[in-house]
Amino acid sequence: MQTDLNTKVPETRPDRRRHARYRFSVPITIRSGQGTPIAGISIEISQSGLSAITADPLKVNDTVEIEPIATGKVSAVVRRNIGRVYGFEFLNLTPEQIKQIQESCKTLALYQNTALGI
Repeated sequence: MQTDLNTKVPETRPDRRRHARYRFSVPITIRSGQGTPIAGISIEISQSGLSAITADPLKVNDTVEIEPIATGKVSAVVRRNIGRVYGFEFLNLTPEQIKQIQESCKTLALYQNTALGI
């Protein structure tokens, strides 16, 4: 069987995330180190983080607070950025916050869009 060297084969990448992601679209507020509120809307969530579209730019590796998540505020670090879409990793979640996120995820549909890689 011959293959055409000019034909591009779609690249498949294994999902390197620790936890499954779920569709989660809600308005959120993100506060940077200066405490300035930034409006956003979440795209997906997992036990270890979320992706969101923000109204204002953020810097990768900055620590922020996001609310409302697990009925309150959570600390997170900005891990990835593509345009206005950011990937956040939760920091120092309490056992109660972890439990609330896990229970919430059980009621949500799986998120399977990996085109952005966030």
